[in-house]
Amino acid sequence: MTTYPPLLSGLRVLDLSHQYAGALAGSLLGDLGADVVVVEHPTKRGSIRTMLPRRDAESMWWKVMARGKETITLDLGSPEGRDLLLKMVGEFDVLIENFRPGTLEKWGLGPTDLEAAGADLAMLRISGFGQTGPARNRPGFGSAAEAISGFAHLTGDPDGPPVFPSVTLADGVTGVFGAFGLMAALASRRSGTPGPKVEVVDIALFESLFRIIPSQVAGYDQCGYVPKRPGNSLISHGSLRNLYTTSDGRHFIVASVGPQTIRRIVQAVEAPELAAEIDAGIAERTSEEFMGFLQRCDDAIRTFAEARPYADVVAALTAHDAVFQAVYSMEDIVKDEQFHARGDLIRVPDEDFGDILMQGIMPKFHSRDHEVTSAGKGRGRDNKAVYERLLGLTEADLERLSQDHVI
Repeated sequence: MTTYPPLLSGLRVLDLSHQYAGALAGSLLGDLGADVVVVEHPTKRGSIRTMLPRRDAESMWWKVMARGKETITLDLGSPEGRDLLLKMVGEFDVLIENFRPGTLEKWGLGPTDLEAAGADLAMLRISGFGQTGPARNRPGFGSAAEAISGFAHLTGDPDGPPVFPSVTLADGVTGVFGAFGLMAALASRRSGTPGPKVEVVDIALFESLFRIIPSQVAGYDQCGYVPKRPGNSLISHGSLRNLYTTSDGRHFIVASVGPQTIRRIVQAVEAPELAAEIDAGIAERTSEEFMGFLQRCDDAIRTFAEARPYADVVAALTAHDAVFQAVYSMEDIVKDEQFHARGDLIRVPDEDFGDILMQGIMPKFHSRDHEVTSAGKGRGRDNKAVYERLLGLTEADLERLSQDHVI
């Protein structure tokens, strides 16, 4: 099969982000071939570099988020740092930032300043509450977004308090939406659709989670329905999904959407009477009747699982082509052949530790040659190469700027 160059070859990205959401957006573009230059403050350690776990003071967050990126230092808040960025910005197609709204404008680096300096690019602006509205100036991290978006209200056991995710979910989802917004802006330019020289992509952290919860607004508007925390069960959605435990202590889920997938599950757990109810049209009856049926299915699965070791449960569910999955630990993931077969675990060269195992590139483009060339580098590692290439600065220039803490 013919292999073509990376999809985003030649796309030039200036990454000013200092938080996970913006860094992820830049990383996703870099994975697909974009040339990404990440900017850090010359003396202040960025928050991503402080995240745990760390090996020899080097954060694994940084190693993954800054992978494949050139790393330079620049004090954006200093007059000379501002001038250097404005001289460089015309060389880039994309700029990513996640400062609090108004920060770049205070430094003379807002969209109008960039456009006046000759910028012609898509500008991703990620913040807690967005660039507009009464809450625009509030500080905000992912947990605040998870709280206000409705996500935390829906997560946890029915009789317990809200439960927040143990991963940076709001930032992660926002990073993906950010990369999508940038691609939309760039596609518009390619199609010839009129637009500004600096096309601002404005995303608030809370909006990303809010957008992916499909029915909470329409259900409230049309049905007066305020969803409550369901635990691991999705019976209230009309779906048979829950967490179960086998006799040997293995946790797994089953999941279904629609009567036919429910049938496979109840047949697997030896409950033919429940399959007969499906044939009799239980799914078409009132919501209360259908939910009662799903609860009976849930009870049957739990009883079946608790009486058998996981291997026997797997055999039964597999024989009926049911959707199920054990709950994986990181050790399980590293051992799983599907992750390896898909290239979802890759070893990336690293200047500190030789190489680091991390997530592979996705989505997959089988006709393209995508690779991650390095893990996140040390601060300012590419100052000489980038500033010489973009601005023609000499070693003497770089030495003076470094002594003045501009870079």
